[in-house]
Amino acid sequence: MGSIMKNKIHTIEVENNETQSVEKIIERIRENKIIYVKNKFYEYEDVLDSISEHGPAIILNSSGSSGKPRQCFHHLKNLKLSAVTSGQWLIEQGFELQNCLILNTLPLNHISGLMPIFRSQTWGCDCINISPNLIKKTRELLIFTIKSKKNKKHLITSLVPTQLQRLLAQKDGISWLKIFDLIWVGGASISRETAEKCIEEKIKLAPCYGSTETAAMVTSLKPKEFLMGFKNVGEILPDTKIRINAQGLIEINSARIGVEIIDSAKTKNFKNKNGWWCTGDLGEINQIDNSLYLNFLGRSDNAFNSGGEIVFPKVIESRLNDFIMRENIPINKFNISKVSDKLWENKIKIIVEYKEHTNNKNIEYSLNLLKKFSQSWPKHEKPEEWIVKKNSTEKINYKFKK
Repeated sequence: MGSIMKNKIHTIEVENNETQSVEKIIERIRENKIIYVKNKFYEYEDVLDSISEHGPAIILNSSGSSGKPRQCFHHLKNLKLSAVTSGQWLIEQGFELQNCLILNTLPLNHISGLMPIFRSQTWGCDCINISPNLIKKTRELLIFTIKSKKNKKHLITSLVPTQLQRLLAQKDGISWLKIFDLIWVGGASISRETAEKCIEEKIKLAPCYGSTETAAMVTSLKPKEFLMGFKNVGEILPDTKIRINAQGLIEINSARIGVEIIDSAKTKNFKNKNGWWCTGDLGEINQIDNSLYLNFLGRSDNAFNSGGEIVFPKVIESRLNDFIMRENIPINKFNISKVSDKLWENKIKIIVEYKEHTNNKNIEYSLNLLKKFSQSWPKHEKPEEWIVKKNSTEKINYKFKK
C-alpha cells in the first residue's frame, strides 16, 4: 500500500468554555479521536480534515515562537503528563487533589482553558466553567463561587493578566480573588503594580511560564514565594529541563512537547535531535537556596502580548495587504505598531499613508472599508486606532473605538 492511512480530524468550534463543547471534547477523546479545538471567530485558517497521526489527540493553535502562529499537535499522554506534574507540585505544598475545585475562566481553544478538563480528570476532582459574562459581574461571581465551594478544601483557577486587573479594580473582585488557594497567571505580563496590589491583599498568585507546545506550564512560583516578594516565574517543574542558549533564548527539554503540523501527511518535531526546543522568549535562570528559578525577560521577535494573547504584526500585515489589493485601496504603505494600554498591556494602532492626491472622500470611504474588515478579527488583533498620514507633514487621526 503506497498511501499512508489518514485519520479524520474532528473540528470543535468554541467561543469560550461552553459546557457543551467540554462534553464534546471529552466524548471525542474517549473515542480515541483527533480533535482540533478552534476559536470560531478565526476565519483565516486552513483546517486540515485528516492527518497521518493517531488519536486520541488534540490540535491547538499555538502562539508560535518565530513570528507566526503554528498548529500544535499533542497526543493525550502529553496532556496527562502535564496534569500529573502540576498535581505533584500541588501535593508537595499540601494540597489534596481530590479535594480541589478548579474554576475555569479561559477559552477552550487555549491550552490554559483546555488543561482544567484534563487536570480535573487526572486529579479526580471537580471543575466548573465560569463564563466571561459571569466573571464581569463580580458580586454574582462571588456568591456563586462561595456556594460552589461548599465542602471543597482547595479552590484553584488560572487567569490572564487582563482578567486579573479587571477583578482587582472592584471590591467584590478582590474578595473573590482572596478565596482562592492558588491562582495561576501567565507570568509574562503581570505589571509591578498588579503584583504589589496582590501582595498587599494577600492574593495567592502563582506566576508561571509555559506554552501550547509544552502542554501548559513548565515553571511555576509557589503562592507563598510570590507573597514573599519573589519576582520570577518560579521553579522548573520536575518533568522538565530548561537552559538559556547563547542568544539568551529559553530552551526546553520535556517529554510533553508536541509536534508541529506541516500538512496532512507531515508533522515536524518542535524539539531538535537532542530533545531541546528553542522558544522565541528571552530569559535567565537564577539560583535561590539550591533551587533554580526562571526569569522571563520578554519575546525576541516583534510579536507582543495583548490581553494574554500574542499578536503577530506579520500576520496582520499580510491580511491587510491582501485586502488592500483586492479592494484596490489607494494606500502606499502602512505601519502596524503597538500602543501601551493599562488593561491589555498593548493594543494596536495602524498608520496608513495614502497615495498622493487621494481626496478626503476616498480616504473616508476606504477607511470605513478597513474598519469593517477589521471588525471580524480576533479581539486582540483589532486596531485601537487608524492614523492617516496624508503627506509627511499632515496627520489625521481616526479613532475607531469598539
